Amino acid sequence: SSDEDEDEEGDHVYGWDNSVKLGLGDFIFYSLLVSKAALMGFLPFATCFVSIIEGLVLTMLLLAVVQAALPALPFSMLLGVACFFFSAYVLEPEYVYPLQSHGVFA
Repeated sequence: SSDEDEDEEGDHVYGWDNSVKLGLGDFIFYSLLVSKAALMGFLPFATCFVSIIEGLVLTMLLLAVVQAALPALPFSMLLGVACFFFSAYVLEPEYVYPLQSHGVFA
């Protein structure tokens, strides 16, 4: 019984009982999205990367407010997929390709 009390006290002292944990599956989905975006070009890659980081920050902020377990994928993946399609199919064809054809970008 005293060993259990020491273990619980030790976990509380080091903060292990209320730490933030991301599963391996989260990183696999993030990396799949970013790698697919990298195949499309630098702009989709950069926007997906930044939006995934923003989604994680948003999840952490919501976690601080709610004080309950939250899934890590929804905000990051929704933002990442939305930014991927926007940058790959709207920004590049409408803005980047015309600038390249007129010699603005090398």
